[in-house]
Amino acid sequence: MSYSPPPAYPTTPQPVPPPGSPKRRNTFGLVALILAIVAFVGAFIPFFNYVAGLIALVALVLGIIALFIKGRGRGTAIAGLIIGFIALLVAIVLAIVYTFVFFGNLATSIGSGSGSGSSGTGIDGSTRQISLIYQVGGTGSDVSVSYTTYADGISATQQQTGQTLPFEQEYTVGTGGAATYNSYTLTATNGAVDGDVTCRIILDGTVVAEQTSTGSYSTASCTASGTAILPK
Repeated sequence: MSYSPPPAYPTTPQPVPPPGSPKRRNTFGLVALILAIVAFVGAFIPFFNYVAGLIALVALVLGIIALFIKGRGRGTAIAGLIIGFIALLVAIVLAIVYTFVFFGNLATSIGSGSGSGSSGTGIDGSTRQISLIYQVGGTGSDVSVSYTTYADGISATQQQTGQTLPFEQEYTVGTGGAATYNSYTLTATNGAVDGDVTCRIILDGTVVAEQTSTGSYSTASCTASGTAILPK
């Protein structure tokens, strides 16, 4: 007795699932990417990098929001986050560097433009600058010092009391140009204790006036004026 297989029944074909529909554009991610690129470029521009840092922060926020939007592409959001983070770091570092450089140059300019004794800043705007030193030495104590500088029509007087010796104050003054007549006066008065005081006016390394006085409350006075005292 032979066995015959059961008849085959027709099978119903399974439906093929439709291909997945493409994800829609992620607007937040695209905006984040554009802002991140702008921030990265602006981070290298002095002082604009402060604004670039804020733009990078906005790009980071938009990029994070774009990652959580369903059904939208994430490529632009991820790229915006990466570039925005790098732009933020660059903006912060360069902002610090540019700030230090700017204020360092500003302090140097102010220092070179202000007239102070020991720094040797120019008193007038003449064509050539030379050194002017007011100097007081000796064995006196509690000395009072007064010095007046007249250069190119500008006069300045300073007084200092209770000084210990030696005393020295340095400036730079102009020669040439409009500085055709200069005058320098230095007076040193000793205190109550016996001793001597010697005043000196030194121009460009040359002593142009010197005087010594001895005794308590003694006064030494030095004066140099005219055009002949100006080194050529």
